Amino acid sequence: MWNRQQVKEQAKQIMKRNYWKMFVVALIAGILSGDYVTVIQAVQDFVPDVVLPSMFSSILSFLSMESIVGLLFSIFIGFAIRVGEQYYFIKNHYGNPALNEIFQGFKGNYLNVVKIMLIMELKIMLWLLLLVVPGIIKAYEYSMIPCLLAENPNITTDEAFSLSKQMTTGQKMDLFVLDLSFLGWYCLGFLCFGIGALFVKPYDVAAFTEVYLILKESVKKDECATDSQSD
Repeated sequence: MWNRQQVKEQAKQIMKRNYWKMFVVALIAGILSGDYVTVIQAVQDFVPDVVLPSMFSSILSFLSMESIVGLLFSIFIGFAIRVGEQYYFIKNHYGNPALNEIFQGFKGNYLNVVKIMLIMELKIMLWLLLLVVPGIIKAYEYSMIPCLLAENPNITTDEAFSLSKQMTTGQKMDLFVLDLSFLGWYCLGFLCFGIGALFVKPYDVAAFTEVYLILKESVKKDECATDSQSD
């Protein structure tokens, strides 16, 4: 159906024509969704305040997941941004979308996007609290939900979870190995005070998006074949 080399090569081809816009989108998404807060906080331990002004540090504190404000920010802003990031990268597969596509999660059925993303995160957290391995498995099972919301913000909760489960059945280990294949790049990036890791993220997200598009088409074909047999 798909292999790691295939999707990574396709991601490289896309980056050749549009890398810097992809970088900006991934950077904005990482900051606004809180993903990069811990990275930059780690950098603060090594870099003087002259380099990272106190005002910037205050913004990071505001976004910190340790605070109530940061948690609310992550839910009502970060979730929509994560969906918008996926929307941008899906569009980027076909052409050269505008940077403001990252805000697509706020358009359409915004509350539905937030609700489903929140349910997804709570389910993953509860599974992880029970047992780590089942939690990781469930995280991969739900991994297609942000992409599904990006393309259809009106999708119901049951449909989103059901479709993501269908798309990732038999694919979880391959998705895990795909993530592992970027580990070396991220480790190399973290050697440069974590900043280098920011440049790897577009490659990572682009490759994952390619997998999503392949699995989506595969599910459509399976549904068509099922309909044909029923007729």
